[in-house]
Amino acid sequence: MKNTSLHIAVFALLVGGAWHTVAAAGGATVTVDYSKPKQTIEGFGAAIPWVAGNINYFSAADQSTILDALYSTTKPSAALSWVRVHTFMCQFNPSSGSYNFNDPLIQDEVSWVSRVKATYGVTNLWASNWTPPAWMKSAGSCDGGYLLPQYYSDFANDQVLWLQDWKAAVGTEANVLSLQNEPTVSTSYDSCTYTTDQINAATAYVRPAMTNAALTTKYTVPETDVYGGTSFFDSNWAIPILSYPGNPAYIDLMSTHGYGQLQNLSGPCLTCQQYNKEIWQTEVMKSRGTFDASINEAQTWTTSIYQALNQGDFSAWFYWWVFYNSNNNGFLIQYNSSTTPWTISSIPKRVYAMGNFSRFMRPGSTLLTSTSTSTSLESTAALPTTGKLALVLSNTSSGSITVTVNLTNSSSPPTSVTPFTTSATQNQAQGSAISLTNGTFTITVPSHVVITVIG
Repeated sequence: MKNTSLHIAVFALLVGGAWHTVAAAGGATVTVDYSKPKQTIEGFGAAIPWVAGNINYFSAADQSTILDALYSTTKPSAALSWVRVHTFMCQFNPSSGSYNFNDPLIQDEVSWVSRVKATYGVTNLWASNWTPPAWMKSAGSCDGGYLLPQYYSDFANDQVLWLQDWKAAVGTEANVLSLQNEPTVSTSYDSCTYTTDQINAATAYVRPAMTNAALTTKYTVPETDVYGGTSFFDSNWAIPILSYPGNPAYIDLMSTHGYGQLQNLSGPCLTCQQYNKEIWQTEVMKSRGTFDASINEAQTWTTSIYQALNQGDFSAWFYWWVFYNSNNNGFLIQYNSSTTPWTISSIPKRVYAMGNFSRFMRPGSTLLTSTSTSTSLESTAALPTTGKLALVLSNTSSGSITVTVNLTNSSSPPTSVTPFTTSATQNQAQGSAISLTNGTFTITVPSHVVITVIG
């Protein structure tokens, strides 16, 4: 998380003119090729650090409404399949030899994760370090500074202990551990900086300690704030990290946030592919301007997901906070904390538009190669974990588009598909089944509408 003027300025330029076409369009052809499968879709998520405990300030009914809107797969929702948490190392290990997994900030996350696991079956957990313990750092503080080399071994031990405590608390291991959230950003809240040399040095302690403790948790770096496109990420992060001796065996996947240059999620990490490492986008938001619940704003995020999956070969996509009470767009659900109990202010269209992907492309789905003849119609196709097709069609133009969809090179295409529509007035509204003839069907996608067809 961050809020720098550079990130905001670049984002403003992108949103101002790069993502939406406005010319009306008439017809388009989408081709889905089953003979050209791409990466595995690992899922979609959002983060709960510092806000998890706030769920307790709502009525029981509103708590259910919030969690349903975030995690349900049986009703319109974001259908998140991952929860991202903060390890809160400063609280966990406040001084040498002192440990406190019962700190309220950690236990709020434990409670949230345990609840969504029990209610929605969501077990996927991404754990990010925002900072090592203050006593291990050059700054002597949770804020800023770097991890002192003489404490690499102690920090590795902390990681193992935290992961073991987490498993004991919720019953399942964390799926992924991130060495550091945004390693180039020093802030007035929890933060720590790392160079690639420092990442490599710390990794040589942390990853073997996890393996020696028989943990199955995967390990990732660098989770930097800006992806910056293929050449930037490869040269600044992927090459110096993945080419370092030992790291290809230590690092399970690469990760980044989507700030600053969102459009460049359309460029793949070629070095990641060279070393057979997935890359995940694990945090993004848009805080500039006032809260915007519109379908047009939602489509800035469907464009980001479309680019990330189809062009950048990303395997996962995460938003920032699940909810908050401010008047910006840094979260999925807006609430009002001036009431007693707190109340829901808005569930914006981005929740449902994101769910047009995540509700129907569950972890383990396979992205399929798809093409659209219209630049105004974004097409993302997957072979889902159940069924034969999940196809997201997003019309960013000011006119309706009649789409002919051809499913090619499938030995048994679906005989019918069902549309789920998110628009200015609909939230994943289920429509009537559409029959296919020889793997082909036609559907009309109105202006600024996102439709998922499943079959």
